[in-house]
Amino acid sequence: MHTGRARKIGKRARYGPFFAQLLAAGTVLAGCNDVARFSTDAQHAYCGAITLGSPFREGLSPRVQMRLTLDATRLDGDDAPGRLWTFEAATETRPERRLFDGAALRPIRPLAHDPLSQFEMGEGRVRNTIFAVSPSEPLAEAMLAFLSLRSDGGVEVRLVRAGSEDPEADEERRPIFGMFSLVRREGQCGF
Repeated sequence: MHTGRARKIGKRARYGPFFAQLLAAGTVLAGCNDVARFSTDAQHAYCGAITLGSPFREGLSPRVQMRLTLDATRLDGDDAPGRLWTFEAATETRPERRLFDGAALRPIRPLAHDPLSQFEMGEGRVRNTIFAVSPSEPLAEAMLAFLSLRSDGGVEVRLVRAGSEDPEADEERRPIFGMFSLVRREGQCGF
């Protein structure tokens, strides 16, 4: 009786590492597939507007809209996995404005080796990443774009620029914070 039990335990010990590796590979593949579903194609983009509440917005108009194209399978690579566009319609006092016009999401390579690359943003987010992004205006300071892939299929983008503390600083150097909630749509978001 003890011999049969010892054989079962021996089989488990022998196959245990194999099953552990198989389970780990399945988990990795499921994670890859989960992230890949966020990729857009030529006929679709993520579209949305800035969050209107003033505590979630600085240096950006409440009328700013955003478009994002994304190849989520390249989030961990050395090449830009996507591009950003923004659009703010003209008013009586201000012309149409495009802070970003196809700006590349630039990987920040040292982050791949830092725990900050694994930051969490709370429940409902499948993956969070950070990229550098340059405005259309050549003299404007670059920003950070925090992307959150949400479990509901949407994407959040937070734009952050520390900017200058000088209240007289040019618009291209002022602080910016804005949170955009984007959903996948057919077309180019109307701009």
